[in-house]
Amino acid sequence: MKITREKIALLIFAALLAVVAAASVSYFFTSRNFNVAASYVDDQVGSMEDYTVVVYNGTVGPQEESDAADTAAPWMGNGAPAGQEGTDAQVEEGRKILELGEAEDGLGHKVYLSDVNDLYREKGASVLSLNLTKAGQYEEPQLFTVGERKIGVLEVSAYVSERKLKKLADGLRERGASSVVCIARTTVLLASPASVDVLIVTGPEKDLSVDGGFVDGTFVVRTPDVGSVGALVINHANVVSARVISPE
Repeated sequence: MKITREKIALLIFAALLAVVAAASVSYFFTSRNFNVAASYVDDQVGSMEDYTVVVYNGTVGPQEESDAADTAAPWMGNGAPAGQEGTDAQVEEGRKILELGEAEDGLGHKVYLSDVNDLYREKGASVLSLNLTKAGQYEEPQLFTVGERKIGVLEVSAYVSERKLKKLADGLRERGASSVVCIARTTVLLASPASVDVLIVTGPEKDLSVDGGFVDGTFVVRTPDVGSVGALVINHANVVSARVISPE
């Protein structure tokens, strides 16, 4: 009888652990949903004093996108990364607010990095601009102070093992980086992105979105087309979402 009671107690305990785990996961995603949704609202009303924004220029040409290879890193799995936790409507609304159309700014069919930089500064955000036109600018890991936050940036142009990438990321964190951004032409250059917070892919790759998505906890996003500008929006809780500012 005693053994039976112990087994029942263990089963009840295991069930309680499962419930707690499920609740924790639910809370995590609900919290992320709320943070991403709130960032769109703040973006629209122009109140972004508590945000850090990383803006980067589009690097993918129209022909490159149409010729994008199916090749992707094994860690990408069989499909696209899990999308950021904003609804499609929220993403679209965010884009509408951010568009710098020809009728308004006279920029024609191109959006400039400096204009998006100024746009977010006027909203009160701390902004870091990354010019990704020329490859290799960030192969030497760099630490940037952006407002009260420090952001580490590194670039890989050849295959990098999980251990080596972690060593590079850890080096930036030891110097005070609260977020580490990695830049690569393609996902196949990384054995795993797990040691960085954000991976920006500058080349064309199918199933990789300019809106970004999560792969094993890393936010993976592709740069937009040439003539557009991408933006990573990071809130006070280090929750990341992405925007695309386009001329159309």
